[in-house]
Amino acid sequence: MATLTDRLSALFRYRVGKFNSQTLEAELGINPMVRSGVNITETSALAISTVYACINKIASTISSLDLELYVRDGRNIEVANQHPAYDLITSAPNEHQNAFDFWETLMSSALMYGCGYAIIERNTRGYAERLVPVSYYDVDIKDVDGERVYVIRDYGAVTQDNMLEISCMNKMSPIRLHRENMGLAKAAQDFGSEYFGQKGQMTGVLASDQPLRKEQMDVIQNSWNQSAMNAGTKLLPFGFKYQRITITPDEAQFIETRKFQAEEICRIYSVPTSLVQLPSQTTFNNVEQQNLQFARHTIAPWAKRIEQEIDRKLIQSFERPELYSRFNMNDLYRGDLATRTNFYQQMLQSGVMSINEVRAKEQMNPIENGGDAHLVQINQIALDRINEYSDKVSNDGGQPTV
Repeated sequence: MATLTDRLSALFRYRVGKFNSQTLEAELGINPMVRSGVNITETSALAISTVYACINKIASTISSLDLELYVRDGRNIEVANQHPAYDLITSAPNEHQNAFDFWETLMSSALMYGCGYAIIERNTRGYAERLVPVSYYDVDIKDVDGERVYVIRDYGAVTQDNMLEISCMNKMSPIRLHRENMGLAKAAQDFGSEYFGQKGQMTGVLASDQPLRKEQMDVIQNSWNQSAMNAGTKLLPFGFKYQRITITPDEAQFIETRKFQAEEICRIYSVPTSLVQLPSQTTFNNVEQQNLQFARHTIAPWAKRIEQEIDRKLIQSFERPELYSRFNMNDLYRGDLATRTNFYQQMLQSGVMSINEVRAKEQMNPIENGGDAHLVQINQIALDRINEYSDKVSNDGGQPTV
């Protein structure tokens, strides 16, 4: 049994060449054999509906969020839409994909294999001008004089600075780490397919306590097979007896097993069950809370990973103090209409937002005259002016002017 130190060193050791997965799994104490007898790979696991639903939900949600580049100018923040990386991350990373397809490709690869890769091709000034996704199996990581180098099949070698890499925790595949759980889910799914493919439960065997010639057995077998599709009571000649040899799906807890394994897969990917259409004891309010939980605890960490990788690889070092990327996750945190109305009302009354800022959040055109003004309640005043305001109230006979 590997010690904790051995396990951690195996987790954080960079691979030299394409690592031997069986050797690494042995060091981590992972049994490479799936006890359910089902062969589980990153690709075959997608045939499990819950695995596909979880990966699709996370990848498509990340891809649908607005991703922007911002630049700080003193206290002001503006969209840096003139920066060379802006179009790459927001609309056209390469000539074959739009931004949605690009981020969905990288995210689905990370969720399946543990890492999603894209080559960063730069111009003569050092700015990124093209992002090219690369298959996980085409990337071979090597250490060259202490520097990590990515050797890409049919392309060549690129340095770490020229490889955009989105990875899971410890760069390990969730499917490979949890294939016993997924193997059990696939075995239950296969059992259901075989059960209904055979048109129900296998009825059992016919047994006789009398010696029979081959001709007699053939007659009985043919007669039984021809009448197998017919319902009703059957007459068994020659002293035959029917013996049931299987149990029903209910007795095998078939439905409960499938449901539990689906919940296990949701737990692996941190996706609430209601978001992948699993039946659960949820109300409307519970679903809303699960949506917020999904945004905060699943999508937000992935968004932070991507933002930091963009800032490190696509923004040059002298630009980073003022230039940064950010996902707009406001839509994920939006409540219903009544909740949003109450929020906007408080922001308007406290002067935090203007009318035009509220309208922009709701995809409405601005008001030309007065829409950018920040308003406050008349009974609110800055603390450093409270004495002046009090004196004016006294001098005006209790009728303050604003």
